[in-house]
Amino acid sequence: MKSITRIDRLLWVMTLAGFVIRVAAILVLNDYQAPLTAEYGIVAANLVAGKGFSGGGWLGPEQPTALNTPLYPLFLAFWLWIEIPLPFLAVEVAQALLSALVIYLIGKIATSMINPMVGLLSAGLTTVYPPLIYFCKQISPAIMTTFFTALTFYVIVLFFAQPTCRRAVLVGVVWGVGLLAEPILLAAAPGVGLIYWLRQSSAARRRSALLLAGSLLLAIAIVFPWTARNYLVFNRFVPLKTSFGLNFWMGNNPNATGFLYTMSGTPMPETLAPEQRDYLASLNEAERYAVLQHEALAWIAAHPDRFLELTIKRLGYLWLISPTYQVTGEHIVEPGYFYLARSLIQILLLILALIGAGLVYRHHRHALLICLWWLLAFTLPYAISVAGNTRYRLPVEPILLILAAIACQAALVRSGLDRRIMQARQV
Repeated sequence: MKSITRIDRLLWVMTLAGFVIRVAAILVLNDYQAPLTAEYGIVAANLVAGKGFSGGGWLGPEQPTALNTPLYPLFLAFWLWIEIPLPFLAVEVAQALLSALVIYLIGKIATSMINPMVGLLSAGLTTVYPPLIYFCKQISPAIMTTFFTALTFYVIVLFFAQPTCRRAVLVGVVWGVGLLAEPILLAAAPGVGLIYWLRQSSAARRRSALLLAGSLLLAIAIVFPWTARNYLVFNRFVPLKTSFGLNFWMGNNPNATGFLYTMSGTPMPETLAPEQRDYLASLNEAERYAVLQHEALAWIAAHPDRFLELTIKRLGYLWLISPTYQVTGEHIVEPGYFYLARSLIQILLLILALIGAGLVYRHHRHALLICLWWLLAFTLPYAISVAGNTRYRLPVEPILLILAAIACQAALVRSGLDRRIMQARQV
């Protein structure tokens, strides 16, 4: 018990250090006076103005929207509504806190799945990982989705360590709220739960299944008001958001490149014929993107070889670098070398994660399977649609940091430093 207490203490120290680093970065980057807020800021401003959850601009007029899940726009609207000086500074500091809490969560997950040393190394890497610092200053859901991804993973780990009613309720609440921030959790979380569940004894499985059924019902109850609102607004079933049809079309059409622009820098929606744009604008948001999704499916059926080629490109754009900054200046706020540096960091992390995956295979195959499922769940939606923004992969990067920490531990073991570190920790 003392060992666990010491590890927790170290994880909280890292979390505090990570928060200080992130706030310092926000102040240095100084992007909180009038930051780019994109569609999230439009919806938040409309909420504060009493116009409801409305936005638009993607191939249609401003109208009720479900382009994004509601949690992040509501979060932004709160800081605008309370009318404090520098509301976006408050937003960024709050994001810094969420990002810092990911340090603790990842440390605990890695400790549970592998061992305490990997837990500490994972937390250490998360503390200083540049994207988790940089995206605190961006007005986008990146940090929030990363936090709820890690938190959902953590409560699943907690539940299977000791399946109780209280922990089942925690899983349901966190998963339900998390879905209102990150829809990919709809597939990612059950997959992780299934892997843990299959490792239980047959006697334990029945009790866990009953408790998790309660978790599912609780998550559905949390999401239901939003889904019901969407049905009333769009007259069709939209469980979480409408944007997949739009993104699916942008990634699969005669002008598709795998990201959000043509190679000449033209935004993909502008490649539509004027009469088609007029028709789409006459529909509500859900209908509009359903039409585009149908067109994309028809195009894929007629061009399967091109779809495969684009899928390969999208995988490269997601996990290495997107060429967006090379073809357009729209929404590009950093110099070109920044995006190159980001790519180099990603490649280094991937190399370390691949080494760690190979090392963990022999003794912790279930942990590797969980990591691989998490990676697959967050890769597939972008592999078949568009991979035009580096923030898309941020929620799953902590999993790569855990695998990288395994490689780092192996290096420490070879050097003998691991024994000295653990001895120092026990003093």
